[in-house]
Amino acid sequence: MQQQIPMLRTKETALLRDDYPSIEYLEAGNTASWLQERQDQLLVRAKDERNGMNLAKFITLATAATGAVCYATSPLAPLGAMVALMGYLWSIVQDLNDTHQFAPIPFIRGDFFTFLSAMGDSVARVEYFANQNEIADLMLHLEPMEKYEFAMLKQSSHVVCEYLSAVEPGKRFYAYRWLLDWFIQLRGQFPTREQLSGHLAQVTIDPRVNYQQVTVIQEAIQPQNLGIPQARFAQLPNHAVGARFEEETGHNAKSFGEISPMPTAPMQSASSPPVNTDISTYTTKPQVQYDLIAHIAKKVTNMLWVGVPGSGKGITISNAIDAIKRLHPGIHIFYIDPKGDEKETGYFLGRVDTFKRAKILEMSPVEAVLWVKECFTEFQNISGSKLIILDESTAVCSKFKNTKGEIGWLKDKIISYCSCGDSSGWHFWIVVQNPHTDDLGISGGLRSPPAGGYAIAANFSGVGSS
Repeated sequence: MQQQIPMLRTKETALLRDDYPSIEYLEAGNTASWLQERQDQLLVRAKDERNGMNLAKFITLATAATGAVCYATSPLAPLGAMVALMGYLWSIVQDLNDTHQFAPIPFIRGDFFTFLSAMGDSVARVEYFANQNEIADLMLHLEPMEKYEFAMLKQSSHVVCEYLSAVEPGKRFYAYRWLLDWFIQLRGQFPTREQLSGHLAQVTIDPRVNYQQVTVIQEAIQPQNLGIPQARFAQLPNHAVGARFEEETGHNAKSFGEISPMPTAPMQSASSPPVNTDISTYTTKPQVQYDLIAHIAKKVTNMLWVGVPGSGKGITISNAIDAIKRLHPGIHIFYIDPKGDEKETGYFLGRVDTFKRAKILEMSPVEAVLWVKECFTEFQNISGSKLIILDESTAVCSKFKNTKGEIGWLKDKIISYCSCGDSSGWHFWIVVQNPHTDDLGISGGLRSPPAGGYAIAANFSGVGSS
């Protein structure tokens, strides 16, 4: 008889893989959906944990208060109040251990003493609630590894998807766990594709995956014909000409060409020859190649640059700086590079007047905030017309949000520069990786042209295109 193959998993890890969405979907190539499902799973789990913690505090506190008030009605009331009070204290200690925040009031998050100090002032109260970060607060209620995993999926799911799509089936879940481990060790960064490929070359295919289910899933997700009929197109004769009439002013009608009026004619019978109606065709304006760099450099103003990593923001900005220096030689360009990537040094050295560089990923939030503030102070001391460029603003915003009370300072600087700096010759360029910039104080109103804001959305396929 054939000897039975022993199981690789142990009793301690038996439930580990069951905690994830079906791994067979990941191995079958349905990577993006699997990552989104895992992210949603962690989000719902964090919400349930926080709701349970708040509910435990509320019930135990209400029970303790009721027992303390009703002590005269029953001799058991004080005993129930003591038990409920112990449960309330236990829930506070457990919440403090999980989130490292003292939050004794149910449904009120954040530091308790900061909350008390903000309640006495209307401005501080509004700012306190405005600075609450729902996602960051939910992450505190996850297990340590799950916190990092949720952060990786929230910020870099597209990167993880690209990595895993290049991995052969049978190794994708292992590669996912390996990327998570290095994401934690490298403090939010990933190893290169070559390092991942080199490591996986030494890894065998996972024997715990049900490959029959993988095959069924792959067949099920193949594109199917849903029965929608194909569109049918009629071939018009070569002499047929379509005309489009628009209500335009005399100037616009002239620019698009003159359209002669259609002559009226009596109704023709079926046997009568068709009436040839002479309608002169109109010609559109010739297409002109749009020079984005020249447009940016013509008048320096506040700008929001948006593009995913590797889309070409750096090379496009460097070309824009060259053009600005040619047209406005007196302007002082102040560049803040929080990423500190030496490979991008050539983009800006020799082009900008002041170049400030640091690797804020290796700095604590307090150190990063102090460095950014020093850069802004140095910029403000420069006289004359000037342009400040803040790269990697998403990462900078994260450091400010993780430092209590500092995100308001950054928002105030950005709003002040964008709203009032233009008249003094102060201009601000902000470079981000996604258009959701409300945390920076850049809402739809601040982006509008009256406030001097313009948005450059990328992928950049080449210099001067957007």
